[in-house]
Amino acid sequence: MAETAARHWIAHGPDDLLPLPILYNYRHSIELSLNWLIRKAAQCVLREGYTGEEDLSPDQLDKRLRTHNIRRLADCLNRYLALLDLPKVEQRIDPESWSQLNWLDSEDATGETYRYAVVGHGQAPARPVQQNVNFYEQVNELHKLAHLLWGGYSAHLGEYENWQIEYMETMDTAGY
Repeated sequence: MAETAARHWIAHGPDDLLPLPILYNYRHSIELSLNWLIRKAAQCVLREGYTGEEDLSPDQLDKRLRTHNIRRLADCLNRYLALLDLPKVEQRIDPESWSQLNWLDSEDATGETYRYAVVGHGQAPARPVQQNVNFYEQVNELHKLAHLLWGGYSAHLGEYENWQIEYMETMDTAGY
């Protein structure tokens, strides 16, 4: 949805009705991708025999993921990536993506800024200070981040999961 609306905005010129829906949909896509990546990373960590202090069961993950805070979700993903047997550079979200996630969190930490006109039961404006930004550039960065999280990180974790399963099957077959 975000990409379709952004392409329309680019092709047909600025339209004041589209920036917030575009930003909201990119933000929501990124939030959902982080949630999925956290679940996948937790499954991989558990498959490797994790016995640490943090409860990674699906019920506890459901509780942990009841947030719209991008920073909290990104921190959680970093914690779980660090528990995997990956090269050190792959155990954290890359710096450029981290920068974009921090920006997105600073703009909308609760998931309400782009969604509502007011927050807190109508008490405060969601966007009390209007800012001029290079909308095209910002949307392009969010687009790249959304695709990297979904297409890059998820594909990488999917391959890691396949490797884990194949390794475990081989070890079982060999009698280890």
